[in-house]
Amino acid sequence: MSGTGKTHIALGLGLAACQKGLKVRFTTAAALVHELIEAVDERRLQRLQKQLISQDLLIIDELGFVPLSKSGAELLFEIISQRYERGSIIITSNLPFDEWTGIFGSERLTGAILDRLTHHVHILEMNGESFRLRESRKAKN
Repeated sequence: MSGTGKTHIALGLGLAACQKGLKVRFTTAAALVHELIEAVDERRLQRLQKQLISQDLLIIDELGFVPLSKSGAELLFEIISQRYERGSIIITSNLPFDEWTGIFGSERLTGAILDRLTHHVHILEMNGESFRLRESRKAKN
């Protein structure tokens, strides 16, 4: 659900990691996929992949907010696969796992991604009313 603090929590964890001297990268899923596709076009994909793999923590925000192209979904899978058991990933999404096939367009690809992501995982499920909606209602009163 939107406005429940997913990005806020992810940023807080990222900041704590930075304060411990870890390398952290924050991006939205759409921006990351766009950057990966651009890197393919410019023949610098391997360099970008190395940068992404070298981060201690990769935070991918808003997965599922924008649908991914087939090539974008495959490129994102490659990053997740390459980071598997090598570096931490935080992913925020408004969608439950059973709706991720709609993001990646393939049950097989979605299964492979979820298999890697859920092997060593802590899931924080954010429920409740949107804080933005709540603040908006307070302002009107």
